[in-house]
Amino acid sequence: MTDLEKNINHYMDIKGIKMYTHLLVAIAHELGIKGQKAYDFANQEKANFSKMLKGQRPLKYEFIIPLEKIFGVSLARMKDPNSYKLPLDKDNIPYSKGFRYYAYLDDPELYKKELVTLLTKTGENTLTQMDEFGKTFLDYVVEYNSINGIRFLRDTYHLKLRFWDNQFDTIPKGIFWLHDKGIELARIIANSGDVKLFTDIYDPYYQFALGFYSHNSIYCQDDYFEILLDHEELYKTIFEVKKYEYELTRHQKKTLGKDTQSFSSINPVINGVLGFCLRNLSKYKKQAVEILKFGATHNRSVMNGLEDSFDYYVTDEIGGLRNWHKNDEIADVVIIADVKDIKDKEIIDLINELPKFKSMR
Repeated sequence: MTDLEKNINHYMDIKGIKMYTHLLVAIAHELGIKGQKAYDFANQEKANFSKMLKGQRPLKYEFIIPLEKIFGVSLARMKDPNSYKLPLDKDNIPYSKGFRYYAYLDDPELYKKELVTLLTKTGENTLTQMDEFGKTFLDYVVEYNSINGIRFLRDTYHLKLRFWDNQFDTIPKGIFWLHDKGIELARIIANSGDVKLFTDIYDPYYQFALGFYSHNSIYCQDDYFEILLDHEELYKTIFEVKKYEYELTRHQKKTLGKDTQSFSSINPVINGVLGFCLRNLSKYKKQAVEILKFGATHNRSVMNGLEDSFDYYVTDEIGGLRNWHKNDEIADVVIIADVKDIKDKEIIDLINELPKFKSMR
């Protein structure tokens, strides 16, 4: 007999639940299944549930929260070999709600009224707290696709993806480690259709304003480009012009006597998206054509607005345009592309039509 089976039998005795069928009916009720359907559910799941208790199959995720609520103990305690020795109040078993509980329900009101008391606003220690399973709240948010949980984190901590692909900047000032959850989280938000939430958290303008992209940044990953291309409203954001405060280099700060420089530009991720399209023309030729046609108009407009375009050069694959006569101040983001390895004549012609700037790449 496994520890889980032994302990569940123990808690069933305490609660006066005589049969697994009755326990499964209670689980069904917690899952919102009522009436005869709850009994049908119990009969359907009985054999599987028995195998789960014996360790022959993993315990279903959707059973965990109901079991914790019915018995008033965490899953960790249900699997503790010494759990039966721990004192319990038969009429009022203490139930400690954890991160899994809140992410599973994904209730905005519970986040505001209860979860916030578990997460203090003290910087790095806030979102890195782990439960008894070694998981953070974000782990459960991703596991359960808890879009309201993501909104809660955005509203409470003002998350912004940092220049490394596994960090968020937070307010109050701190760092929140994403580890491998960055792209998964981006997909959840993209699939929700909440464009503002996506651009608040995954904000390439903020990234660019810090001065550079890391090679490992999410903004340089094919998975990220694909998310933008496969969601029409997100795709439209790559053409938007926004005004931002650009953080100057140490030399520029000293020379200019200020820390930041205001600039307006199109979305600095656009050249990464274009590069991905050019590498995958069989699927994204339409978007490549759109971006290149946009680029011809945009680059010409930028060039016409400069006093002397020969003073400007493109510094990197992002398309950042700088003035070498003015302490390398950022001027704009322009569309750049290379015909190398391109065999499609229409695409080659469009690339050749792009107004070009000097390159320092």
